[in-house]
Amino acid sequence: PNLPPLPSMAGRQVAEVPAAAGDAVGLREPRPVKYAEWYTSLPQTIFFAVMFHALVMAPPKPTPEKAGMDLAAGGKPLATKGDGVAQVPLGEGVQVPPQKNKMPKFNTHAPIWNEGQTFMFHVYLSTEEEKIFERAEHGPNPIPHPHAIDINGNLGLIWHEHGIVFDMREGQERTFERNFTRQELPVAWTNQSVYMHVYFTRTNGFAHPQFDMGSDEVQHDVINLIHHTKRPKAKRTKNLLSGDISEKDKAILAQNAVLNVTEEQEDEIVPLWKPELAVQLVAEHSVFPRNGIPGPMLDHMDICPDTGRYFPIVHLNEFWLMRSKMLPINNTLDELPLKLTFSVAERLRWLMVVQWANSMSQQASMGTAGDKEHDEMKRIFLESNPYLLGITAAVSILHSVFDFLAFKNDISFWRKVDSMKGLSVRTIFTSVVTQTVIFLYLCDNDASWIILISSGVGLLIEIWKIKKAMNVEFTPKWPFVHMEYKDTYSSETLKYDQLAMRYLSYLLYPLSLGFSCYSLGYNTYKSWYSWLLSSAVGCVYTFGFIMMTPQLFINYKLKSVAHLPWRAMVYKFLNTII
Repeated sequence: PNLPPLPSMAGRQVAEVPAAAGDAVGLREPRPVKYAEWYTSLPQTIFFAVMFHALVMAPPKPTPEKAGMDLAAGGKPLATKGDGVAQVPLGEGVQVPPQKNKMPKFNTHAPIWNEGQTFMFHVYLSTEEEKIFERAEHGPNPIPHPHAIDINGNLGLIWHEHGIVFDMREGQERTFERNFTRQELPVAWTNQSVYMHVYFTRTNGFAHPQFDMGSDEVQHDVINLIHHTKRPKAKRTKNLLSGDISEKDKAILAQNAVLNVTEEQEDEIVPLWKPELAVQLVAEHSVFPRNGIPGPMLDHMDICPDTGRYFPIVHLNEFWLMRSKMLPINNTLDELPLKLTFSVAERLRWLMVVQWANSMSQQASMGTAGDKEHDEMKRIFLESNPYLLGITAAVSILHSVFDFLAFKNDISFWRKVDSMKGLSVRTIFTSVVTQTVIFLYLCDNDASWIILISSGVGLLIEIWKIKKAMNVEFTPKWPFVHMEYKDTYSSETLKYDQLAMRYLSYLLYPLSLGFSCYSLGYNTYKSWYSWLLSSAVGCVYTFGFIMMTPQLFINYKLKSVAHLPWRAMVYKFLNTII
């Protein structure tokens, strides 16, 4: 879910920019993995090159002085706040105050904080997101954060660091670890939000952010340390012979029993604690031309509307924190661990993580992927051997290319078919059955709609091929469809087609039966229907390549390849190897 826009600090005018569609709530740099040096060479070089075009060549979004449209040029008037930042188009009948012809006060966007300057940061815990420090006169006494979660008299402050340089030099990483007990953080156990406020202050100012609020010396960001999601629900799969449920379901049901969770409460929204977070300040010191900031960057930048200069980019990064690592807050948990890491982040890496998070958010909003699929993708990058990961990526790309080419050439071939001489009709019917099995299996496993559409289209194409291969008539009586072989489907072709399918059954039936019996004895399923579908689809995926043999057998017996869809079969053969 997206965070709401950050509140403007007192006394500072911050240009408001539209939030990105996939703006994620904080993202985190990946943890060190084996062969980390390899990641910084070839794979990132390729990935960076691809992303560079999308990031740098993206059309820039309008900066504050251009947010309003030129009325003289026929643009639609925009409602503006007092600071002159355009907001939303005005409807009919809304009065637009006369505007003076203001010339832009700046031609570039320069950073407010320069490279090499020193700064400090303070981290507070609070129960409110909107309430932040207001500017106050300098004084000797400590100042509590608004709505602070006071832990042993710390006034909400849990971590602060000084003397950090705003550049990419080594040795500036900082780490904070602490376990919060139920007595120290009781609001987390009462289903309230716990917000972490981070203030970055330049050393030019005072030693506390409150004394510099509203000036160029302070930058602020906030994130909720509690994520709300549906309670983990047991799939209730079991071994159909012994009745034993899966180990994962046993763990979920055992925890629900301890918490007295009934079946009706299994769909409740529960709080999850985020045990890890990366606090990052992005090392961006570039000077951009007016209206020349790339769109992905502009979405995360605070720009002064009067000078056009931008504040440092703060990134609270939880991207690499998977849902499986979050802790459910309930009566079985006595402590909440929190590990914070600070670093000055490289711009290109930060942009890649932000773009990836935006893409995942868009996929989730369209229903093409969910948290489970996203976590699996992250786990691949975090835990896989880099060489195996590279090979897998290359194989996946080749698989997609050959699959598309096979699909394209298969349709092209069958569109031009006028004679069924030398072609296997029974293979087409077998393909319809296998595609139906795959489609039903995907439906039973709650696959995303985009995968269902792809499988459904493939099934419709196989059905369309039946109409091309046979004479099909619809009748008012059962079974409502009458089919017969075409005249061009010669007796010789029919004989070899039947013979090939009979030979094929001698191999396929025992293998399928053995695979199904093995699955029944060692795997768990929701029902006998699920076992039947899973066994059938397993046979399709494992032994599906055998279905190419009837067509090859017919052409071998006829001593002719004139009617062979050789291009489609070559691509399917290569896909089988891959």
